[in-house]
Amino acid sequence: MITYDEIYNRMKSEFSAKSKYDFDEASDAAIRMRVLAGEIFNAMTNIEWLKNQMFVATASGEYLDYFASQRGLERKQAQKAQGEITFFINEPVENSIFIPKGSMVATADTEPLRYVTVEDAKIAAGNTLVSVSAEADKAGKISNIPINTAKIIVSAPAEINYAYNREPFEDGCDAETDDELRERIKASFLVPSNGTNKAYYEKLALSVPGITKAGVIAKGRGTGTVDVYVSNGENSPSSAAVAQAQVLIAKNRELNVDVKVISAQMRKINLSVAVYAKDGYIRNDIVNICTQVFKDYLNEIEIGGTMYVAELGKRLMNSGCICSYKFPTNFVDVNATAAQVFSVGTVKIEVK
Repeated sequence: MITYDEIYNRMKSEFSAKSKYDFDEASDAAIRMRVLAGEIFNAMTNIEWLKNQMFVATASGEYLDYFASQRGLERKQAQKAQGEITFFINEPVENSIFIPKGSMVATADTEPLRYVTVEDAKIAAGNTLVSVSAEADKAGKISNIPINTAKIIVSAPAEINYAYNREPFEDGCDAETDDELRERIKASFLVPSNGTNKAYYEKLALSVPGITKAGVIAKGRGTGTVDVYVSNGENSPSSAAVAQAQVLIAKNRELNVDVKVISAQMRKINLSVAVYAKDGYIRNDIVNICTQVFKDYLNEIEIGGTMYVAELGKRLMNSGCICSYKFPTNFVDVNATAAQVFSVGTVKIEVK
């Protein structure tokens, strides 16, 4: 796109050529011309931005949402992680201890993650603990935490001695990005949904928050049956997400078709690799980078897809932190069944 200086210099040249006068940068005409050039540049910038919003490949934000709505799609919103907080007292007491909805526990991080109970509960007389359903204070993938991570009491009855999560908090997910939504829109053009094909059921399942992958098996349980396998990429989707997908698909299924939504079977892939470090990288950084490359690659493979060793090697090299790598001879391509999705197993990275 033409720059402000190019616009201004062109205007100066035209002015000098037509007026037959030398252009004075300190003149009133020069000031007006600079203001006008700025407004022309702003208008051209806006036009360029609008041109980008006219195509799926370059649209962003709400304009990409408009394209999605034309294909019957919606951007998936961020979801809060779900789990339980267990509250403890040291000794049983004669009276019940009431724990109100909204009691809060946090992690011990520099920027703590907070989790609040979503129901009233009580430690009954004679007991020393109670587990209460809870959710993250804020939506997002970052709020997924392992066991015994949220244990700083922020707000709870004074009688409570300590608390922590005895089960992991899971199913938190970020809002769908422009690139992720763009891929779904493109897929709707490549494989049009016609109300009866595989793409139709995949489209319905993928519209549910907390589900990022879907695969379809027809006649798996006999004629007139359709099994829809779903995943959230890193873990099995929550029972709530599966139930929501089941209700949605059952409502929109073909006549006389028995449709069942099922969590895809997690097939763990173990990684053992020797990598040769580039100068300027320390061991821990290389291990973290290569581990993330492995996770990202598996997360991109669809249900029923194939993990290619050559592709993983290419991605490790493209990470920029290693100059070579070596897999064991028994590390080969892996094909998932139509009901399986890959997940990360054990990771062993030897840095040389």
